[in-house]
Amino acid sequence: MHSPLNLAIHELVVLVPAGTAVSYGDVAELLGAGGPRQVGRAMAGSEGEDLPWWRVVRADGSLPAELAVRARPHWVSESTPVRGAGPDRVRFPDARWQPSAEDFARIDALADRLRPNDPCGGDRP
Repeated sequence: MHSPLNLAIHELVVLVPAGTAVSYGDVAELLGAGGPRQVGRAMAGSEGEDLPWWRVVRADGSLPAELAVRARPHWVSESTPVRGAGPDRVRFPDARWQPSAEDFARIDALADRLRPNDPCGGDRP
């Protein structure tokens, strides 16, 4: 069974559109919970689930070599901006997802579920 944080991470990752990417740290910051390592663990534990894992990368746009090889066909088919030379990596900031107001409303709802006992009602500053 997944923790509430892992479920929120997975639900947020599904919102990331084709052709864009976020870093592990971006996911944690958007949810206002956890950190890059927790997001990485949640993604590593998602094997067998239908998640676009190749849209979540390190802050420098890279993935571990074995994952980058598997991610490249996805990046190409989705026209995700990648660096032309050197190891496969997503080209930030060009590829970074910029959530819309509607996306932020969904993200805030996910974040609020992580803080059910917040006396401020879960609103973020």
